[in-house]
Amino acid sequence: MADPHWSTATADAKPPRLVTPAFLALSAATLAFFVAAGIMLPVAPQFAKTALGADATGVGFSIGSFAIASLVLRPLVGWSADRFGRRPLLIGGAVLTVAAVVFHLAVADLVTFVVARLLLGAGEGFFFVAALSAGSDIAPDERRGEAISFLSLSLYLGIAIGPPIGEAILRAGSFDLVWMASAGVAVLAAGLTLLIPETAAVKVSGPRPRAPLIHPAGLFPGLVTLLGLWGMAGFLTFLPLHARDVGLADAGGPLALYALIVVGLRVVGARWPDRFGAARLSGAALALSAAGLAVVGFVPSAMGLIAGTAVFAAGVAFTMPALLTLAVSRVPETERGTVVGTTTLFVDLAFGVAPAVLGLIADRAGYGPTFLVSAVLAAVASGLLLARRRALAQPVPAASA
Repeated sequence: MADPHWSTATADAKPPRLVTPAFLALSAATLAFFVAAGIMLPVAPQFAKTALGADATGVGFSIGSFAIASLVLRPLVGWSADRFGRRPLLIGGAVLTVAAVVFHLAVADLVTFVVARLLLGAGEGFFFVAALSAGSDIAPDERRGEAISFLSLSLYLGIAIGPPIGEAILRAGSFDLVWMASAGVAVLAAGLTLLIPETAAVKVSGPRPRAPLIHPAGLFPGLVTLLGLWGMAGFLTFLPLHARDVGLADAGGPLALYALIVVGLRVVGARWPDRFGAARLSGAALALSAAGLAVVGFVPSAMGLIAGTAVFAAGVAFTMPALLTLAVSRVPETERGTVVGTTTLFVDLAFGVAPAVLGLIADRAGYGPTFLVSAVLAAVASGLLLARRRALAQPVPAASA
């Protein structure tokens, strides 16, 4: 098995570094992957509405369909990452994403668009679980939360970099040009995955115990993730449309502000999940998310959107890194992929269900109430997590026992 730290340090040397060639290659591939996704992010809802004639419900359903394939595949992907390794899933997910983006060029109706979004979600499902699992393998135990924080920066940098590019290309050209630009960056991501070594302990002698597809250690963090990220799913889906309703030209500015705040706080607080405790940090973060969404919902103006986005982003910055750190810290090394798959399954559930449900609310009451519903759910998630933070500090028995 390849050394996940790419280090020749002996046991007497200082602790292994976090930033190694393996970690840098993984981070670069993840950044390119999510820049490609970010380019499409503000354009896809507009494509569904203007090019395909969908109403708010149709927009929500088509955008949310991205998560359905991921949701179905996620448990199997997590188990496969432990059984067969991270690298095949990284490469396969990136290649499938290239194919899915190119398929957007052939979309002519809402049904075909949903198919394209399903393929895109499947590619993300393979890639994201494998990337988080590999990052957990590479990191020293005492810096795992820091590693997940830095690795997930790639996702938010993608949201910061990609949307302005997508909006600019759309203004200057067409939807097809946006899809082609996204496909080109996705090809770069696929090439970078070839530089990432295998990090999982998959080559062992003798029979291996088989962990279940759904890991019990991922269920509670997953439930909290579902409630907490419901608002993020609605925010990213309806922000491009809500921004225009409150007088902004497009959603590029708020999306860039959102992503830059998340990135800045992730850098400043990269060690906070390890330092303050994952449950305590994510509970406080979810409370901030609830406050930000409430501001966006209660103040339907450009200033309300900007202020609420800033507060919401401060909460989002620490929610997922802390929850994933909590989940992987309670299981053996050989079950990290499975627990990541279980926990992130609820991410797909949030992004698959929330846009469709919130789209129904938006059709009847406008976009403001969708943010208020999401604020309530984030507040509930915060309360649940803070109430159970002591119990969550204990490890769980091996699921394969």
